[in-house]
Amino acid sequence: MNAIILAGDRKSALPLHGMNKAFLLLEGWPMFIHVLTALNQSKSIETIYIIGHRKAIIEGIEKALPVFLFTKNIEVLEQKESLIQNIVYAYGHASRSQDPVLFLPADIPLVTSEEIDAFISMSDMNQYDYCLGVTSSEHLKRFYPKLNEPGIKMPYLYLKDNVYRMNNLHIARLSCQTAGSIIQTIYNHRRQNSIWNRIKMVLALLKADHGRSLLLSYLLAQCAVLLSRFGLHRIATLFRKPLSLDRVEKEFSSLLQMRF
Repeated sequence: MNAIILAGDRKSALPLHGMNKAFLLLEGWPMFIHVLTALNQSKSIETIYIIGHRKAIIEGIEKALPVFLFTKNIEVLEQKESLIQNIVYAYGHASRSQDPVLFLPADIPLVTSEEIDAFISMSDMNQYDYCLGVTSSEHLKRFYPKLNEPGIKMPYLYLKDNVYRMNNLHIARLSCQTAGSIIQTIYNHRRQNSIWNRIKMVLALLKADHGRSLLLSYLLAQCAVLLSRFGLHRIATLFRKPLSLDRVEKEFSSLLQMRF
């Protein structure tokens, strides 16, 4: 399987300290170099494509070469104007006859080759067109802040039987323009801690074909998130009850017109 690293910084990309997150340094190296290293060490990945500011990416790779030995073929593509344009353009290079491709952002430097291989092996691309990686909250508790130690607690997706964090690994085969439009809309409004983004998401679902069936699930999930944030977990459970994983998968499949 081929892989695409998304390192663009146009339109709805969110810089950090005025800088493309792909180029923020961790242990002296840009974040995208760490992602590139994990893919290079993966047993499941053949060619690696990275799309973003082509000149800066090539310069970063050249500086890393004395330290990092990249043995796989790496192709650097110049970014387009939006996320979905980058996805479609890179997919055209990476996929043969609509083969599935692994997509991941450039700002997840802690990703490992073992995680990538496990995700690919568990993704049944004969049955699905799009597989999204998720992690149960139970496995993330060890990263929470402790009494005298810093940590992190990320927002979650609250469903009936479990609580998940999306892990930014995606495997997909692209065959539908509608899916691209919806994915761009979700990306534009992804920061759901903003009330305006929530309102925009509701309006987008109202306008989208098959979006209204997902709207109720979205509102239930948002209520569960807010109630859990205030410690009202028992009440939040009432809003989670209708949100089975099977229901959410079917509704997203209809919205994206893909087997999700």
